[in-house]
Amino acid sequence: MNDDTPGEFADFDVDAGADFFPDNYAPEPETPEPSETLPLDVSDLDLLSPPGFVGQVANWIDAQCRYPRRRLAVATALVSCGNIGGLRHVDERGDVTANMLAFCVSASATGKEAVQQAAATLHRAAGIHYAVQGGIKSEQEIMRNLLDHQAAFYIVDEIGIFLAKVRNAQKRGGAAYLEGVFAAIMATYSKANGNLLLQGDTKRELRRIYGASLSKAQDDGDAGREEAAQRMLRMVDDGLERPFLSVMGFTTPSTFDGSMDGETATQGFVGRAIVVNEPDINPSPRLGFRKVKMPLQMAMRLSALSGIEPGGRVEYFGDKVEIRTNPDADEALDAVLLWLISYADEMHEHAGEAAVAMIRRSFEMVSKISFILSIPEGVRTLEHVRWAFAYVRAEVDSKVKLVFANDNAKVRPEEAIAARALNMLDPEKGTTTGAIANRMRLKAADVEPILEKMAEQNLVRFEYSKNTRQGKKAKRWYPV
Repeated sequence: MNDDTPGEFADFDVDAGADFFPDNYAPEPETPEPSETLPLDVSDLDLLSPPGFVGQVANWIDAQCRYPRRRLAVATALVSCGNIGGLRHVDERGDVTANMLAFCVSASATGKEAVQQAAATLHRAAGIHYAVQGGIKSEQEIMRNLLDHQAAFYIVDEIGIFLAKVRNAQKRGGAAYLEGVFAAIMATYSKANGNLLLQGDTKRELRRIYGASLSKAQDDGDAGREEAAQRMLRMVDDGLERPFLSVMGFTTPSTFDGSMDGETATQGFVGRAIVVNEPDINPSPRLGFRKVKMPLQMAMRLSALSGIEPGGRVEYFGDKVEIRTNPDADEALDAVLLWLISYADEMHEHAGEAAVAMIRRSFEMVSKISFILSIPEGVRTLEHVRWAFAYVRAEVDSKVKLVFANDNAKVRPEEAIAARALNMLDPEKGTTTGAIANRMRLKAADVEPILEKMAEQNLVRFEYSKNTRQGKKAKRWYPV
């Protein structure tokens, strides 16, 4: 396998279970299904294979994994390529930036570590690994990291535990240093094309530090250090210039799924992130597995995309490379925006206010992902917009189902179970009734009738498979 060879993976059904939020199980024929009125034709796309160079990076990440984690590989390729090219490139169509928030959800002992290590290798190849951070400690630490480097690239293991700590701090108190973390992340995340203002105490401390640095540089006759110190002093008053913060977190369903409720979705942090779930909790190993070394050509291209001189402060304040949008892609983005507004209005009736917030924010993610895909090519095309829209639509529908399930577990229990079940189905291997029930901590007898109703509505299908150890036949459920 090399960097140009796509893996052999089953197609991901974009529309599988996307619209299961009626008030009852009866269809509403007078309302056209959104899948019939999509703004773009995405029927031929494979969401496990991004177009262009980002797809090659996803293939390489996947080639580091003994256990196939293709969905995690795609998300990691998107975030990593956004980090690598984001400081040097600008979207001429608007203010969209390439920094992303992403949560990669996969069962324990299934290979998340290999994906994380691949992400770290990509950042090293691009010369920006000095700004990679392995954890989020506090609001103050976020600021300190952004003073050290223009960028802060967070690659965080077990981020579900961290999210739970922050939520508990907000609700119960007792860990004040955690309470402002979400606000600090979102304030910084949205300033990648602007300035992040600093607090008074921070300003006074920085004036002392960089004033001393300026004097030392002038005494030594070091023009480069003098210019850098003067720029930092200007940023003390004007704010940090174009701070670039991204978060890529890895977690398990047991520590993450329960945190996805309406409050989390509407506050912005998780609602503006992509959430990628690997439904196969017991992936088969690749026999005779050997990690594939990064091709030299790929490493050289990553370094060229970043434009960062290795060894110093990770920053880019030179002239940015403009990524233009061709007319077909420009028209497609407008069509996607109008469709998402209409889709949010439709989903408000069935899934509530949180769904509206998530769907409205999804246009930003379509813009970001299509921008990231276009950075290596130099121009955003219709192909980039089509793939980004299909990917984000599938992702946001999955989030809406999860939030709906958590918020309606008591008042609409059958629909909540159905929504959660749709997110658990493995499109390649299928998922048994018992596995679905165990993950929900319910009895199989309570889940089976709901799955049968969903099958009647053509939301799921099942096949019988033989248990190789017990010789019994079991239903394996698949999304339609």
